[in-house]
Amino acid sequence: MKGAYECHGFGKIASGDCRGEGIGGVWLVKRIAGPLQTTRMWRFSLFGFPVTVEPWFWLTSFLLGGGLTMRGRDGLAFVAIWMVVVLVSILVHEFGHAFAGRRYGALPEIRLHGFGGVAIMHGGYFDRPQSILVSAAGPAASFALGVVVWLVSKVWLPEDYFAFLAIQFLLYVNFFWTVINLLPILPLDGGQIIRDVMGPRRLQLVVWIGVVCAGAVALWAFSVGRTFLGIMMIILAFSNYQSQNIQGGVVRD
Repeated sequence: MKGAYECHGFGKIASGDCRGEGIGGVWLVKRIAGPLQTTRMWRFSLFGFPVTVEPWFWLTSFLLGGGLTMRGRDGLAFVAIWMVVVLVSILVHEFGHAFAGRRYGALPEIRLHGFGGVAIMHGGYFDRPQSILVSAAGPAASFALGVVVWLVSKVWLPEDYFAFLAIQFLLYVNFFWTVINLLPILPLDGGQIIRDVMGPRRLQLVVWIGVVCAGAVALWAFSVGRTFLGIMMIILAFSNYQSQNIQGGVVRD
């Protein structure tokens, strides 16, 4: 590969675009010399999309699943089921972005990292309606998976405890996480959608909406004991605040 694109957060330039769930500062895609440098644990291709699963993805999934407090075989099975559900659910989400991006001429690459996943749109250059559709495709895929699992649970509720757990985890990740992902906070999909709806001239307003919303959700999360979500929202609020003086990427109207 002659060069690569590096994803840093929200924003677009003519040479590429990033979509997905995750935490970062301002997402920019920039050209760098040589192949993309990243520590890889697992790399494969599915549906024609290259996929990289980084070590931090496994660690975060392990911790969120209660890996530090698990006991015995049942505890190990609990965490393992959770990690598989998270892997499948985030892949489905990113494939939603990837298929939409490929529809509009991009060459998507999927990467799962410590705070979720991202679909990097190599060569992607979308107008605003296309950008909104690409951003919305990920949450739509997640929601669709959740609906399918919910319908299955209505006609078949497994007696096996671990199968029941898998269904509950799938519903939680694909409904609750999708709602969080649709909040108007950059670089979440909801933030990217509202950014494209409001246009590049109102990027400062979009950023401040993200700061306020992330701060409010952080307060709620800590009040109900969702510590990880609270920390994530604080990071998002801070990264949006820092980015307020950074210009948005090029968007073709």
